[in-house]
Amino acid sequence: MTGNVKLPTKANVHINATKANFTGKAGFFYGVLISGLNWEGGTFYGGGHEFRLLRDSKATFRGATFHQACGIGGHIFDLMGCSNVTITNSHFYGYGHTLSTATMRKNGNHGEYGESIQTDYANYNSGGPGFNKYGKGHFNGAPSTYITVTHNTWAPEYSGRKLISLAQVAIGQHDTISSNRRMIAHINFSYNTIKNAVRLSGMGADIKYFGAPVHFESSKSLTINHNTFSTTLKRARPENDIIISNQYGHMPHTTAVSIQNNSFTGYHASYSAIQLYARHGHSIKGVTVKRNNTHGMRLIRRYGSTSVRY
Repeated sequence: MTGNVKLPTKANVHINATKANFTGKAGFFYGVLISGLNWEGGTFYGGGHEFRLLRDSKATFRGATFHQACGIGGHIFDLMGCSNVTITNSHFYGYGHTLSTATMRKNGNHGEYGESIQTDYANYNSGGPGFNKYGKGHFNGAPSTYITVTHNTWAPEYSGRKLISLAQVAIGQHDTISSNRRMIAHINFSYNTIKNAVRLSGMGADIKYFGAPVHFESSKSLTINHNTFSTTLKRARPENDIIISNQYGHMPHTTAVSIQNNSFTGYHASYSAIQLYARHGHSIKGVTVKRNNTHGMRLIRRYGSTSVRY
């Protein structure tokens, strides 16, 4: 694969890639205004295999395996104003072909905390400059909603016994828009395993908002339940595992967040398993944090106007 591949535009297409291997270091799959795409299987290698989806709906991706399948700062799934997308029973190994956080941050902190699955807005440049020509006329600022991510695994990449890279940040959102109050919403991240993710230290203020393998900024209706956060390598010890923040965005209230029945194992998070961070008159309300097993580490830290039911 050496170029960009357009996904079928016809509605309700099923792609069976269970025996396919995708190699190469350039190019991405893209779809604009597609409905009903069903992708099954496939093994992806290299540094340029990503799905950039603009305002797609009713899509399912199941049973795929990714080996360092996007470059530093990239996203394996870049969901721009998408709705009703499911990603399930897939495996994500490694990130960036490096263990050096300095290398990841060379062009900014986003290189380190770039999400494997980014829930994003349908904004110009949201898919990168190389994607803009495909989305011409369709960037309307819509947020991604009703995204379901279940029964997936994130883990480091090894070559034999040699550790090549830690796992990528699993899911999150870091962009907001000021033109309206529509929010990234109805995200369900459940029954997943995140093992030895990139340690997001040394990022300055960004660590307050994006310094966890699951992080959301100025979003609402988030379900983060029945996941396992596992840290068996000291170099992967996290500051936090989950961060919900409302600091720099334009949506004043984050509401309806469920963080329940998760397990946090291995090296303790140096700050806390969960962090809520609200500032500048914003708030985080309606958060439920129940039945999480922290194995002795601190469960939660809260900053600013937050309310939690335990």
